[in-house]
Amino acid sequence: MVSGPLDLLDATAFDLQHDLDEGKFTSVDLVKRSLEQIERFDKQGPSLRALVSMAPRDKLLEIASELDNERQSGHVRGPFHGLPIVIKDIINAHPDLKLPTTQGSAALLGAEYTKGSVLVSKLREAGFIIIGKGNISEFGASKGEKSTGGLSYLGGQSRSAYVPGGSQPDDEPFARTNPGGSSTGSALAVAAGYAPVSIGGEAYGSITTPASRSALYSIECTPRTINSEGIFLIVPTFESIGGIAKSVPDLTHLTKVILSAASEPRELRMDLPQAWDNMKLGFVEPGKWKLPDKLFASDPAYLRQIRSAYEAAIDEIQSMHADVQYPVSVPHPSEIKYKGDDGKIKIFLAEMRNSMNEYLATLEQSQVRSLEDIIEFNKNHPELQAGLDQLNLIQAHNDTTTPEELDDARKVVLKSARDEGLIKILDDLGLHAIAAPTDSPISTLAALAGCPSASVPLGYLEPSGRPFGLSFIAHPFREDTLLQLLGAFEATFPKRRLPPLLYRVSGDI
Repeated sequence: MVSGPLDLLDATAFDLQHDLDEGKFTSVDLVKRSLEQIERFDKQGPSLRALVSMAPRDKLLEIASELDNERQSGHVRGPFHGLPIVIKDIINAHPDLKLPTTQGSAALLGAEYTKGSVLVSKLREAGFIIIGKGNISEFGASKGEKSTGGLSYLGGQSRSAYVPGGSQPDDEPFARTNPGGSSTGSALAVAAGYAPVSIGGEAYGSITTPASRSALYSIECTPRTINSEGIFLIVPTFESIGGIAKSVPDLTHLTKVILSAASEPRELRMDLPQAWDNMKLGFVEPGKWKLPDKLFASDPAYLRQIRSAYEAAIDEIQSMHADVQYPVSVPHPSEIKYKGDDGKIKIFLAEMRNSMNEYLATLEQSQVRSLEDIIEFNKNHPELQAGLDQLNLIQAHNDTTTPEELDDARKVVLKSARDEGLIKILDDLGLHAIAAPTDSPISTLAALAGCPSASVPLGYLEPSGRPFGLSFIAHPFREDTLLQLLGAFEATFPKRRLPPLLYRVSGDI
């Protein structure tokens, strides 16, 4: 039994592990508390809709009991032994958990796989208990023009734990009240205390945006690093996996586990000093890097608040003896072309059909086996679309790009974004990282350049209360540099606020 109050909203993985080591409660107790938290906040009360599916209660308690027995026998696997975790609904769990991989789509209801992902194997080896899958923007917000952050047919519309009333239907898709990108459920699950950490997936801000909008820390690993077996990717060239956490120590150790699932062995340096001394950072001009109006046509007061907090952060970081250059000019994603057209769209459409078909072919059982089948299912079931169109799916299906053209497009975009763009600026100016508001297309540049990115909580918009963040991009494979920056930030800036909507409901539990 748990002795005394346990505030899952505030507790980090390190806090929980310490209490488990001290015998204050067991992993069975912790799983029961997590399930109570989900019951309290996800489908009733504030109705966050962070989860699209949950593992069976009896299976979770069985796994927790096994891990408790290991602990009692003197074997602790590491800092996450016996702790809950939520994974994005693009990642195969172990089949015994009965967690389908659906991308939030009704077309994949009933689909079954016989093999989990390499990533989940590593998570389980680390002692994690996978309690459920995070809600997602259906097909990673790639379904059609009406896609919005955290909306899928199976999961419904996820709602911010910070904004009274949740996402407003008359708001822009990713603006003032929206909880973020396609890993919204993974972020909300951590903010609401369902699990101390979670796994997301990102192409263009799908981890960093929702993490920042829940006042959390996040990192997206270098694209094409993590073994993709058992992961339902849509644009493999740009997509990657990463972690979300309440603290940088938690995120650092989670990243180490994630990188253990790399296609080629990767070690994460854990000994770098988390201080601003000797760090060289370039900050972009926020006016040039605001989100497109169709996504964030926010009133000027919001943009002023973000700029004010951004420039105050620059001043504070500079006062801590970092070498800061502001503003620095890096290529905007809209400037990166392939034969005169948008380079990322060319690759996105060309890759989508093949990557979706490849994943669907691995399923043991499914009512759809191809992108064409999904399109046909959606046409036949308009009532199962959550108001979303499927223009992007249709365009991808009809795309005529040849393999040779796709390969050429990848090379041209990578050269423009990385070799002649981001990396050139980093190297020419001797910078460790580029920084920008998280509410910006900076994550898209990171994806095009094949670089890792990370975000930190920076402030809270008024009057909505919605958090916003600051993002960093570093050289490929320098996740350690990003975590060093995040640690310095956490030590310098105020502690993140707990979600006020949940704190009033929860109290001591």
